[in-house]
This record gives sequence, C-alpha cells and structure tokens, in this order.
Amino acid sequence: MTRTVRLSAFRLGLSVFIVTAGASLMAQDWPQFLGPDRNGQYDGPALATRWPGGAPPELWRRSVGAGFAGPIVVDTRLLLFHRIGGEEVLESFDAETGEPIWRYAYKTTYRDDFGFDEGPRSSPVVADGRVFTFGAQGQLHAVDLESGAGLWSVDTRARFRFSKAFFGAAGSPLVEDGRVLANIGGPDAGIVAFDSSSGDVLWTVT
Repeated sequence: MTRTVRLSAFRLGLSVFIVTAGASLMAQDWPQFLGPDRNGQYDGPALATRWPGGAPPELWRRSVGAGFAGPIVVDTRLLLFHRIGGEEVLESFDAETGEPIWRYAYKTTYRDDFGFDEGPRSSPVVADGRVFTFGAQGQLHAVDLESGAGLWSVDTRARFRFSKAFFGAAGSPLVEDGRVLANIGGPDAGIVAFDSSSGDVLWTVT
C-alpha cells in the first residue's frame, strides 16, 4: 500500500494547514500526536477561509509507504514514519521543498491479522532534539533530529512479552521531563518510562 503526501502553498501540521503568502508565515510546530499540548488545538496564525485567486498551488508531492502514522512538523522539518517493504522507516524532509534530509530504517516482520495495513500506527514525537518512534511490532527508537543517527532502541515486545493482539503496538509515546512513556501492555509492564537519553527503563506500572 502506498500513500501520497502533498503540500500546497501551506505549512503542514498533521491535518492543520497554514497559508504562506508573500513573506512566509511561521506556522505553529506540531511535534507530536494532537499537537504541542496534545489537545488537538491550533494556536498559530489565523487560517484563511477564502482564496480569491483560486486554490493555492501545490508545492510538492511524494508517494510514501504503508501505515497510519501522521506526519509531524518541527521548525523546517517534516517527519514521516512509514513502512516500505520489510522496514519501518523514519524520514526527514524539508517542509518547504519536500527535499529529503535523512532516512533512518530498521527491519520489521510485523503482520496484520486482517491483511489490511502493516505499517506503523503511531506518530513520531520530537523532544529535546530527538525523534522517538514506536513501531507496530513494539520497537521503540530514539533518533537524532539533526543528523538522523540512531541513538538507542528497545525491542519492547521481546523485553516485556506483550501479545500482538489485533492491531500491534499503536500508541504514540509521550515525552515529559526526560522520560519517554510508552503504553506497552505486557503482563508485568502496562506503562513503561524510559530515560530519553539512554533508553534505560526508569519504572513500570502494571
């Protein structure tokens, strides 16, 4: 399955688009699922409701792989987490031009019980110069935002022995005060807090 990411004369923040006209307006960052405050609320410049000259021109378009993870935008970067073949892939693009900046990928063998879509389910999270992803198979990764270098990873399914269930791992991580919180769902680890710098387990809640 392939999808298409398109950017018109807008700045993308998940499903939020900001008109850019003349001197480019700086849109609000959308660094995680549901936005900066995780409430789905947009507080940037007012959205245009009419375009007298017609619809804004499309700036760029890219075909992408499988998955349900919405893109996020931080500064001038658009980050996309998707699956291509046997890999889950995190890619960084220039939000204005669509030009690739870096690509980070790792192997996955996840299979959807319904045969519908085998890509990642959860959007990435950006905090403190790092990008955190939680793939459908339960692989939690931390990647350097600037370079795309992998910093650490944890195979949470192997470590905490959770069942795949119907939809695999589907919750976006939450990053607070140097902790990455993930909904694991294992018999001894419902919610797990990882150190955002090292990936070390800080605590678990059943």
